[in-house]
Amino acid sequence: MSAETKKIILKKYSLAYAVSGNSELKLLLFHGFGQDRTAFDLYHEKLKGFEIYSFDLIFHGESTGPEKKLSSNDWFTLMSMFIEKEQIKNFSVVGFSLGGRFALFLAIYFPTHVSQLILIAPDGFYKSPWYMISTTWPTRLLFHYLTQNFKQFHFIIGILKYVRLLNASMKRFIHRELSTQSALERVYRSWTYFRDISFSSNLLKHFLRKSSNVHAFLGAEDPLIDVNKITPLFTRGAYTVLKEKHHKIPVHPAVLAHIQSLETKPTKKK
Repeated sequence: MSAETKKIILKKYSLAYAVSGNSELKLLLFHGFGQDRTAFDLYHEKLKGFEIYSFDLIFHGESTGPEKKLSSNDWFTLMSMFIEKEQIKNFSVVGFSLGGRFALFLAIYFPTHVSQLILIAPDGFYKSPWYMISTTWPTRLLFHYLTQNFKQFHFIIGILKYVRLLNASMKRFIHRELSTQSALERVYRSWTYFRDISFSSNLLKHFLRKSSNVHAFLGAEDPLIDVNKITPLFTRGAYTVLKEKHHKIPVHPAVLAHIQSLETKPTKKK
């Protein structure tokens, strides 16, 4: 992949993104937790009809920020700076998992710019028990302590495994994403510092009801995102359920085919 890396600087935030291609059709990509912009390398290689912008979320890849909550105002400003810098008026947006929150934010707060929104196993549609534990006082204090103490965290995980409170998929997620001290700190930042990049159920229902340019791809075998809690919010035909697990969905041929089909769809006018 031949891509140019750029950055947007705001206060103590540095937002990195890669750009490839040269087309009037613009595509913005937001990856999931624990990943970086290289998670979308396949998109840069296969989707030749687009000019692609793939971002590193804050605290991921080359994007950095202060040890504080990322406010919705700061994220709005960062995205406004990006749009002005790149001089783009209309674009499609793809958000996978945690990146679904950031893609949704763009569609809701920059509606005249977003022509199509593709959500892949998106986070932010409901609050999981793990999220509630990590963001609600006083359990948030315990979660913060455990993420700062690697041995104690995995001691607790060992107990949960012993009493069989963790299924096989969750065990694999912990092994893959939470196997180092830095990974533990990143999950704390992602869950607690991104609280403002979220939406009430009423706002989501209103947005999805009036929007005809949204499509979601969900996994029937996804242990992290509950299909049954998301599909009721969508109108029929606005989502596709694939027989896949969480991290396999973004590279599924049906997802790539859907994005490629956007080349023939009319651009949303201002």
